[in-house]
Amino acid sequence: MARRKTTVYLDDDVLTATKVVAASSARSESDVVEDALRAYLQGDAAKTAAAEVRAVMQRVAKRGPAANSTAMQVALDEVAKARKARRSSR
Repeated sequence: MARRKTTVYLDDDVLTATKVVAASSARSESDVVEDALRAYLQGDAAKTAAAEVRAVMQRVAKRGPAANSTAMQVALDEVAKARKARRSSR
């Protein structure tokens, strides 16, 4: 599988822990982060997020066919709603 470079911002303590795990297990920091992301994406949080995406897609599909610009605006509106709901639940 091809890898792509990306930039992530981590708290200092998370970065330090990543470096310690990498050094103690003879793996690269990149491998440690990738393994952690894969584990997270297989967990309950990712399943919940996938269910939310399916629900949004079903709501959008009920509106019928739409032009690309309309579909993009609907998607952006749904993302904004989800972010607002997540912020208010904290």
